[in-house]
Amino acid sequence: MDGFHMLYTNQHGVLDSFASFWRTIASTFANRSSVLGYELLNEPPFTKLVDAVKLGEVDRAYLAPMYKKLHDVIRQVDDKRIIFYEPCAVDLLQTGFQQGPGGVDYNNRQVFSYHVYCLDVTKQDDPKSDLVCDVDDTLLISSRYEEAKKKKFGGMMLTEFGAISNSTEGIKEITRITNIADEYLQSWSYWQFKKYEDLTTAASPATTESFYTEDGKLEINKVRALSRSYAQAIAGQPISMSFDSISFSFQLTFDINTNIQQPTIIYINEDLNYPHGNNIDVSPVNSLTWASSNRNYYEFLPTTSTKNSTMITIKITPKTLNWFNILWNWFKEKIIFWKK
Repeated sequence: MDGFHMLYTNQHGVLDSFASFWRTIASTFANRSSVLGYELLNEPPFTKLVDAVKLGEVDRAYLAPMYKKLHDVIRQVDDKRIIFYEPCAVDLLQTGFQQGPGGVDYNNRQVFSYHVYCLDVTKQDDPKSDLVCDVDDTLLISSRYEEAKKKKFGGMMLTEFGAISNSTEGIKEITRITNIADEYLQSWSYWQFKKYEDLTTAASPATTESFYTEDGKLEINKVRALSRSYAQAIAGQPISMSFDSISFSFQLTFDINTNIQQPTIIYINEDLNYPHGNNIDVSPVNSLTWASSNRNYYEFLPTTSTKNSTMITIKITPKTLNWFNILWNWFKEKIIFWKK
């Protein structure tokens, strides 16, 4: 922990060097459209046990001033990209932050970043108890949401969760957390894509956490669990969003802002969740038009009769084959077989 104390307090110029590092990174990637943003430090630790005992002390005394310095350096070369800032790893329910590193003026391009992991798990990081993990996950996400809302932190993102196996319990945990994230309208990213000799990997074997097994096979159950329909952009104020991982039904409700010229964009995984097509229902009827110029994406725009601030609901459900279609497809397969 001495190394982090040197970083936080700039002993021997360590923080100055870290700021120089971030300036170089931001200068290099400032104009790359593929870059979402810069996460200043992943899971910052405490430096002394006494600091860990005082709730939010590491955030107040060390991280907030350090993040401010890094923010100022990055903004000299990139004033557009998102900056992600994360609390001390032990401050699970309440942080010591009072605002984001750029202040309220940067709330449209700074994001409070946080992680969620159930604490009651096996060595494969799978939940031991659905009840415990349900309470744990809900409490962690809701407390982060309420604090960020109260203190006006800017954006929010669940930047890490998962790290579990391809088992039934593991898939249930993925579904549980993504459902809660939808309830609080949280963006999220799963840990991890693939094993790259990461030092922090806790599960055994290390590939347990990723999308791939030791022999390189894709764990399709994880992919299915994470392939959820969601709104990538909303032309208005979101009210609620949900996705049912069993029926694959998706619903978005929002108050439309007709002054926004860009469309509402919804992503769906057509191959996994809507193999026979989909049905789209909009309420009020005739309030939106929609089109799909790219596979898996739908764009929705208001009609001329739609009034500003109208509450709109979009529902997307999979088409199902009826018995006639099932029998007809079976019959066609038999005909092809007989012809052979």
